[in-house]
Amino acid sequence: MKRQNQQPPPSPRTPPRSSQSYPVTHLALHQASSRDGDESFMSDITGDVGMHSTPPPKRKQQQQVSIKATSILSGAASNIYQGILNKNTSNGDDYEDYHDDDDDASNALNVSHYHDGNSFVTADQTAMPKIAEHDDDDARRMSRKFSRGFDFLNDATTEMTYSRRIALHLMRHSWYYPKLEPPHDDEHDATTPPMSESKEAALRMEAYPFSVTKKEYPSLEKAWVYFEHVALPRHLVQPKADLGVRKSVCTRIVRKMTKANKQLSRAEPGERNLPTKLYDHWTPHAQLGDFGLGIGLYFSTLRALTILTLLAGLMNITNIQYFASLEYSNGQEEVSRNLIRGSTICTNVAWVICESCTVDLFPADRLAIGTNVATGQNVTLGRKNLCDAATMEQGFVNYATLLFIIIGIFFLNIYLKRMEVAFDEDEQTAQDYSIVVTNPPADAKDPQEWKDYFGAAFGAHVTACTVAVDNDLLVRSLVERREVLRRIEMMVEPGTSLDKLTLTRLGAKEERERRLLNRIIAMVSPGIPEFVARLVVLTARVQGLAQQNFPVTNVFITFETEADQRKVLSELSLGSLDVSRNNLNALASRDYAFRGNQVLAVAEPDEPNTIRWQDLNETFMARLKQQFMTFLATIAAIAVIAVIIAIINGSESAAASAFAISISNAIFPMFAKLLNSLESHSSEGSKQRSLFSKIALFRWFNTAIVLTIITPFTHTISNREGLINKVYALFYAEIVTTNVILLADPMGHIKRHYFAPRAKSQDAMNTNFSGTEMELAERYTNMTKILFLALWYCSIYPAALFMCSATLLIAYYVDKFALMRIWKRQPHLGATISEFSRHYFFSLAIVAMAIASSYYWSAFPFDNICEAGSSLDGGLVGTYTVTYALNSQALPPESFPSDTPAYKYCNQDFIRYDTRSFPFIPSLQAPGAEWMTPEQEQLTAVYGWSVVGVVGFILLQFIWGWIGSIRNMFRSSYKPNGDDQGINFSDVPSISTYVPQIESKIYSYPLLACNVDKIDMELLDWTDPDRPHSFYDLSKDAKILIQGMDVSANTVFSQVAHWPPATTKNQYR
Repeated sequence: MKRQNQQPPPSPRTPPRSSQSYPVTHLALHQASSRDGDESFMSDITGDVGMHSTPPPKRKQQQQVSIKATSILSGAASNIYQGILNKNTSNGDDYEDYHDDDDDASNALNVSHYHDGNSFVTADQTAMPKIAEHDDDDARRMSRKFSRGFDFLNDATTEMTYSRRIALHLMRHSWYYPKLEPPHDDEHDATTPPMSESKEAALRMEAYPFSVTKKEYPSLEKAWVYFEHVALPRHLVQPKADLGVRKSVCTRIVRKMTKANKQLSRAEPGERNLPTKLYDHWTPHAQLGDFGLGIGLYFSTLRALTILTLLAGLMNITNIQYFASLEYSNGQEEVSRNLIRGSTICTNVAWVICESCTVDLFPADRLAIGTNVATGQNVTLGRKNLCDAATMEQGFVNYATLLFIIIGIFFLNIYLKRMEVAFDEDEQTAQDYSIVVTNPPADAKDPQEWKDYFGAAFGAHVTACTVAVDNDLLVRSLVERREVLRRIEMMVEPGTSLDKLTLTRLGAKEERERRLLNRIIAMVSPGIPEFVARLVVLTARVQGLAQQNFPVTNVFITFETEADQRKVLSELSLGSLDVSRNNLNALASRDYAFRGNQVLAVAEPDEPNTIRWQDLNETFMARLKQQFMTFLATIAAIAVIAVIIAIINGSESAAASAFAISISNAIFPMFAKLLNSLESHSSEGSKQRSLFSKIALFRWFNTAIVLTIITPFTHTISNREGLINKVYALFYAEIVTTNVILLADPMGHIKRHYFAPRAKSQDAMNTNFSGTEMELAERYTNMTKILFLALWYCSIYPAALFMCSATLLIAYYVDKFALMRIWKRQPHLGATISEFSRHYFFSLAIVAMAIASSYYWSAFPFDNICEAGSSLDGGLVGTYTVTYALNSQALPPESFPSDTPAYKYCNQDFIRYDTRSFPFIPSLQAPGAEWMTPEQEQLTAVYGWSVVGVVGFILLQFIWGWIGSIRNMFRSSYKPNGDDQGINFSDVPSISTYVPQIESKIYSYPLLACNVDKIDMELLDWTDPDRPHSFYDLSKDAKILIQGMDVSANTVFSQVAHWPPATTKNQYR
């Protein structure tokens, strides 16, 4: 929600009182429209001819930027900026024909694809709406609309990414860009051979939106424009208030780094009418909320944890100095890596006689065979660690670190809540004006009824209403059918009819000619026969489902003001028990009952582009079963990977096992995404939370716990092959390998520079430029994994806190760069993952740190050798030759005088005790096998019982949260987030509302699951410059497939209604 000091500009959907009230940009547009003599151009901006008595402003952003320009600029500066706006919103002579010849051909061909398909809308033109005529007008207005504005193909070189500059240079070479020849004029004039009426009817029936395939001439220049102006995020270029003022070099550098004088406004994808610029890596942290609340909170968490772990590391400097001193381990001279010095690695070791130490109790590198030089007697020698780490001073430094982390996490929660409010207030979105009704009557399908209800009961102005129905299966089938048709079109020759008989003939011919190898390949990569078979099934399914009458399941209401939204939520938010019982007495007024007899369940919805319309109506039990099965699959994956890493750990070096862990951490998210695709989620937030749980569970267990389990206990503080070396290798892999791969973006470059130039259609080319897939859940788990690793091992490797801080700092800037230049545009996720992470995983990380630290302090000296309480037997005194048990290597001889203590095996590993061992306190040591020093016993007693307190506190916190959920059954849980900004919905630039749409991997723009003929296109947050929105309308597919049937009484698709301010005309279909 964007704070603004100036008065909000007038609504772009409200007609101005006179021409004098227009902003300058509005006048320029109005004059351009009048000179062209086509008022339909301006009406297209609002979505319907006749919606306004006077042409409204072309873009809402123009109003705000123009007002800012006239209020900020003066003199020459104002004239310069206003000249830019006028130039790009005027007649458009400079931009009318901005495409080259090939691009014009491609544009014309793409549009003709759609309209040729629409010329076969139905066999009986009187039985169905004349969609073709409407779409011809729509396309004509689209063509006029996009002939104006900035010429993206002629972007300034300095505003291009380096990849685009290189590609433009390489396009001249056929080996890089095997460009197809453009169509000749005679190809445009060629007509389709006449066909019989029956075949034409069949063609109309089976092929929509295409009837006959045509050769496409995609433009790589357009694909790069799509990448930089649609796929990558951009912001509006704001006017400068200090134009002409000479600034010093230092001032320019500081402003470049901080952008302290700029408040960036996010631009819509493909914004053509106002100057825009790519976000860059200097974008202020406060502006990261432009990418969605979830993204902003992710970077805020990264930054806060970087500082938190840095301060925690500084607290441990005394421990690092002690462990690196002569007092602890002779200065750790044998430790080769500087970043490991200062850990608890013990190089001060000695061989001792331990007759109870056997090969089944110790790894071979901890044992040797000693031969008495005088008697020839053989004895077993064990390696004893002589380092004393478990002192009170070192232990309580780590204990203080635990307390500091607990307090830090507490303040981190407060900080993130404040940042959530700040980001929310900085960016005004549809969520701030909307509610969702989750229990509407099944027959409440009329948007006008909902508008009248909220107007009468609350005096609220409803600006938009989406009535969603339970048609998930139909929508999924229509999307898949579109994609299958598109794939077939790319496989057959141009000019091929897409009717059923032709496609089945082609499929049968290909299948008949296949050999064994081709059949095997077809199992992995389907061909025409497989796609045709699937198309037949999908067509039949759609024809059946399109005749159904689907019940209403959700209603999304968007109000004109935040005040109305908050008032409705405050009055209608009741306990879930009152709603389920339809307790009318719980309402503040009986007037609030819908239809006078129903209590509505209302809530604030997720952002429009995060709603998963194809899975919106799955039942709770079905989702629960799906998630339970995928959870079991996750557990199985953890077990398999643990076994593999254990095998590698036993046969390879520490670096090999560390990189095996890193590789599995990188690969598992792909498996987790596959599992997630088997689940149904009503929103992207729910999907990301499920994905986060799977990946976090795997990475936490795989990174820290598995490493601890598979590493022999006596190797914990050993040099070279010890546990700490593996932890260091993990941090190194995370800092170097992960970030190098992310920055290199190998698959992204291969798609853009190899596959895209060879794509057969503009859609296929654009999809290669859509950016690298990024899951916010994966980035969160990567962050929490690093934190978990540092907290788990900080007691024995205090420098891990510094490593963690450095890793998170690098991740902050690398991820920020990837957000601006590499990753695919993300839906505007809310705070779901952040809240889930704060509530559960940070709390569990504290518990893990407490338990691990208590365990490690109790386990020193990690050698499983204790004094027997007596001196060495006289028969064992003497000098011994030593033979290493691992490889029979001869080691220097050892002498054992008579005063040498006798040693025996003792199990110092509480985790592997057969009896109760938690908490890790001195009293639980096995009788007769005690190993702790007096200081160690005091330290572990304090730490052990503190762990019990921490676990109990966190458990109570969870229980309190669960009790709160139960209390919400009896009372309202609604609390407004932030302040009402006093800005109307219609005055907000770059805002959208709840129009059902589904992302497709085949099309570069979403497919629409409702009729959009009379919807204001400003309600959508995207625009295809080559095709009208109606091209993506799936409801037209269904109408074609059930032609001749009267289903007007049925509710098949969701309905979207729009009532702009100052008008009561109902615009919905």
